[in-house]
Amino acid sequence: MIRNCTLVVTLLILFFTGCEEATIKVGKDFLSYKTNELGITMAYPVFISRNTEVEQGCKAVNGKISRLIDSLQNDLKTRLDEYLQKAREMKEEPMIPFELDITDSVFMADAHYISVRFAVYTLTGGANGLTEYYAVNYSLKDKKFLNSEGILNYDRSAEIDKQIQRNFKNPENCFSEVPTLANVTTVNFSGSDICFTYAPLVLGAHYCGAAEIAVPRMLLKGDFLLK
Repeated sequence: MIRNCTLVVTLLILFFTGCEEATIKVGKDFLSYKTNELGITMAYPVFISRNTEVEQGCKAVNGKISRLIDSLQNDLKTRLDEYLQKAREMKEEPMIPFELDITDSVFMADAHYISVRFAVYTLTGGANGLTEYYAVNYSLKDKKFLNSEGILNYDRSAEIDKQIQRNFKNPENCFSEVPTLANVTTVNFSGSDICFTYAPLVLGAHYCGAAEIAVPRMLLKGDFLLK
């Protein structure tokens, strides 16, 4: 379970997809927590359905999201404790507070698939924070979570790479590396596009930030495995 903190606000954002009896409602939970040593802000989706079978899939996704958030919080708190202990031993002034900021993007939520991405920013005693990305993709039909190899045909990675690179926008030439399936951070999908996300430092310097490349599903033809 996600620990209760100073402020928890729930805002329901409702939208309907698929047939009426298999509608998924997408809620949004917000959490904010701040002390002198630690600051946490996060937003994450909660999926609900009145359809019994679809609701089981929603519960599976909600559980995975809860475990991810708990893990991120616990990891940061452990690192903070270790950092403060070392600072005391070295008689140094600690660079605090540590920070954790989580935001989400829901790409798809219907009776067939759920696809969501989390951007996780952490600041742990340094001048620059780190942003990481996590994808949660789930097939309600097959009742299983999907990794990128369950979404795309990796046997045709060379052809997929061509489409990624054709849709890659680098107007200021900040990014110096070529985006491919091999170095992608997360893969998500909507009804129209496949989204390839590359975390900061993957394609270029830290100040370039992350890269997000949307490839229309129609361009991937048989290389997109989901129907």
